[in-house]
Amino acid sequence: MMITEIVYLESKTEIAESDFTEIINRLEKNFHSIQEGFIDTELLHTPGTNCWIMIQHWNSLENMKKSSSGMFKNAATEEFRNSINPEKVQIKTYEQKGIWKK
Repeated sequence: MMITEIVYLESKTEIAESDFTEIINRLEKNFHSIQEGFIDTELLHTPGTNCWIMIQHWNSLENMKKSSSGMFKNAATEEFRNSINPEKVQIKTYEQKGIWKK
């Protein structure tokens, strides 16, 4: 069953939007995309703010949790971790129960 992880976060105010987008690009290429069970990530941004949402899909809750715990130990995630306000991070997970497409 597919798991959707929604991460609400804030970038540090001194980091430009384009720079933060590139930091996320490196995070996805160098960390998430090589994790077992990773499917994809979508990045959303509220214009004029430092508020971001990452929507990630995983093939299991176990794989998602394993990746999440590895985020705090892996050198490839350090730039990302240093670019966010950790006290503002909120993570929610959901099990997919249906999908409709055009």
